[in-house]
Amino acid sequence: MFVEKLWHYKWLITAFIILLGNITAYQLSFIDTLSVEQARGMVVGSLVDCAIVAPTLVLFHTRNWSIKRAIIFAAGGIVLARIIIPASFIEPFRYLTWSAFAVEACLIAFELMLLIIFVKYVPTIINTVKGQHEQLLFAFPRLVAEKAKGNPIIQVLASEMLVFYYACLSWRKKPNTEGHTVYKNTMYMPVLIMIFHAATFEAVAFHWLFHDRMPILAWGHTILSIYGILFLIADARALILNPTKVDGQKLYLSNGLMKRTSFYVGHIEAIHNELDLNEVYHMKVLGNTDEKPAFVLEFKAPQTIHFVGGFEKKVKYLGVYVDDAHGLRKQIESYM
Repeated sequence: MFVEKLWHYKWLITAFIILLGNITAYQLSFIDTLSVEQARGMVVGSLVDCAIVAPTLVLFHTRNWSIKRAIIFAAGGIVLARIIIPASFIEPFRYLTWSAFAVEACLIAFELMLLIIFVKYVPTIINTVKGQHEQLLFAFPRLVAEKAKGNPIIQVLASEMLVFYYACLSWRKKPNTEGHTVYKNTMYMPVLIMIFHAATFEAVAFHWLFHDRMPILAWGHTILSIYGILFLIADARALILNPTKVDGQKLYLSNGLMKRTSFYVGHIEAIHNELDLNEVYHMKVLGNTDEKPAFVLEFKAPQTIHFVGGFEKKVKYLGVYVDDAHGLRKQIESYM
C-alpha cells in the first residue's frame, strides 16, 4: 500500500529531489573555486531544472496540461532559481529573472481582478450557507463553485477560507452527535500530535540553519510550516465537526478538509462486505491502519471525491472506514 502511494507521487518526488539538489549545490564551498564559465554553466543547468524540468514533472503529476499552467510554473521556477542562486552568479541572467517576475505580476494582477469580483459574492454565499441544512464543509465549496464557475484560484481561496474558519473560529461549535465518527478507533490523534511536534522542531531547526545564508528561504519555510500546523488543526476540527451521516437520503462522508464526498443513497448499486479490486478508493483518515474497509460501496455511475484545493476524482467503488460500521450500513440500507 505504501509503495503504491509512493509510486503515485513519483513525479512530484523526482521534482523535489531535483530542486533540493540545486539548493544544496549552492551551499557547498566548492562553488567559490569555479571559473566564470563553469559558474555560468552551473547557473544555466539550474535554470533548466527550475524552469523546465521540475515544472514538467509537476504537470506530469497533475495530468492537467495547459499553456497557462506551463507559463505559471516556468515563471515560478525562474523566480525560485533567483532565490536559491547567489546574486553574483545570477547577475548575467538578470533580464530573464526580471521577465519571470513580470509574467508572475501580470498573472497575479489578473487573478486579483477575479478575486475582487468574487469578494462581492462572499456575503451572499455566507448568508445562503447559514440558511442551508447541509453541513458547512459541503455547502460552502458547492456554492462557491456555482459562483466561480470552475476558476481554480477562487476554489483555492474558498479552501483557505475554510482552513481559517475551522482553525480559528470553530472552537465554540460543538460536534454533531447525529453522525458516525471515523477517527476515534484509529491512531489519528496520536499521529497528529506527532506531526505537530516534528513540524515545530523541523521549522525551528531549518530556520536556524539557513537564516544567515538564505534568509528568504528560511523565512519562507517558517511561514509554510506555521501554515501547515494551522492546516492540520483546521483539518482535525473539520473532521470532528463533520461526522459521516445520512441526511435527506443523501450520504455525507468526509475525512476533514483533506477529502469529502456526498451523494444520494439511490446512486448506490450494491454494498459489498469485501471487494479486492484496484479500483476501490479507500476513504480513510490519517493514522487508520486497517488494511480493509468496513464495507465497499459500488455506484451505478462514478461519483466525485473532492480534495482540498478544488481537486476532484471520479470513483466507481468506495471503501468506507467508520467507527460504527454496522450502524452506518444499516442506516444506508434503510434508504435503499
